[in-house]
Amino acid sequence: MKDERLKKLLLKKEFLSVVMIVLFSAVFGAVNPAFFTVVNLYDLLKVCSYPAIFACGVMIVLINGGVDFSFLWVGMFSAYSASKLFSILQAQHGFTAPLILIYAVCVLIGAILGSFNATFVSGFKVPVFITTLSSANIFMGIMFQFIGSEYIFPEQMPARMIAFSNTVFLKTASGVGLHVSVAVAAAVMVLVHFIMKYTLMGRSVYALGGDIAATERIGFNLNRVRLFVYMLAGGIGGLAGGIGVSNIQVANPYDFQGREMTIIAAVVIGGARITGGSGSVAGVALGVLLTNILSQNLVLIGVPPEYNKFVFGLLIIFAAAVQAVQEKFERERR
Repeated sequence: MKDERLKKLLLKKEFLSVVMIVLFSAVFGAVNPAFFTVVNLYDLLKVCSYPAIFACGVMIVLINGGVDFSFLWVGMFSAYSASKLFSILQAQHGFTAPLILIYAVCVLIGAILGSFNATFVSGFKVPVFITTLSSANIFMGIMFQFIGSEYIFPEQMPARMIAFSNTVFLKTASGVGLHVSVAVAAAVMVLVHFIMKYTLMGRSVYALGGDIAATERIGFNLNRVRLFVYMLAGGIGGLAGGIGVSNIQVANPYDFQGREMTIIAAVVIGGARITGGSGSVAGVALGVLLTNILSQNLVLIGVPPEYNKFVFGLLIIFAAAVQAVQEKFERERR
């Protein structure tokens, strides 16, 4: 009985993330005792907040059987466009936009950009890799050409976004609080978990990623499912971009650039299968936590910052290898 429970534990997709979080936390805590303080934990969770939202969108596409390389530019396009629009309305017309309206516009723009990806993946049967890699450059070009490429500084940013960046809760006796973006990220993850696990459309995404032919035979409309996948992922990316820009307090068109590997690594390490059909929000949360623990603390053990991508590349390969071994054991148990 104990052996059976141990095997089930080892076969869980999230097991690798938990083990690595414990091991690396022990190492970093031994090197720097401040690692285990409440202040450091709050800082870590804030840093994880908008990458966790991005990672939820990446997970949905990955479960569907593809890897999205456009999500960061979807996020920046949405956030920069909304920031510029409402900063102009604020400066020229005195309109202080409510935060929910700003983020709703971010989500809407992201969903529209996601539908662009869906059109080519589903309508023209262009591979996801080619579509999203190309659309990333298209979105970047359109933004730079027609919307702008200059920084929007704090004094120009929508006032509600700056207020959001300064909002905390659960304050300690010393006055240090947990940033509100952590609560937003948690709410998004709960919502995505509900959609993917308890709705027909969410289950159809898993089915499509697992076996396209079987999903079609069951009666699912593949085009509709793919449109749902990319619009939902785009909307989530738009919100993540808005949260990220608010936290930074500057709309910098280049700020998210080059972070694709870290977020994709988080999703894969969290147990999402590269070939599709498998993944969980709990795994995403653990993967994001692990990758940010590493990116924030590798320097403590003598790893230069420029080697971060190398480390994350190794982690992706290692996680994929572990998944392959787990799947082999699962097949043998049937």
